[in-house]
Amino acid sequence: MSSLPEAPLLAVLPCDLTAAGRARRLLAEECRAAGVRGDAADSAELLVSEVVTNAVIHGRSEVRLSVCASPRCLRVEVGDDNSRRPRVQELDAAALDGRGLAIVDMVATRWGVADDDLGKVVWFELAV
Repeated sequence: MSSLPEAPLLAVLPCDLTAAGRARRLLAEECRAAGVRGDAADSAELLVSEVVTNAVIHGRSEVRLSVCASPRCLRVEVGDDNSRRPRVQELDAAALDGRGLAIVDMVATRWGVADDDLGKVVWFELAV
């Protein structure tokens, strides 16, 4: 179980190509404010980009971004209106996509999917 409280809503992002970049910038600000730097901050930006991109492509709705940072752990939640749960796909070296959750699975300390009133929330945590 996470040692962090539920992450507060940070932003609602549009369902378009700007969402991942905006999420990275917002996350970077939260990381700086919490003193999260280095590999943890870099990994968090990579993962939020992957999860937000998936939310835009598959959720087809606005994207709800929440971040909770502490000196020991960073938790990021990305919600969308599609209740269909994502799953890690078998890696295909020839495929142009389908690696996002595999990256999250490799890099995050923990991650998962939770049902939400409006769809689902994909979350990840990184040890800081």
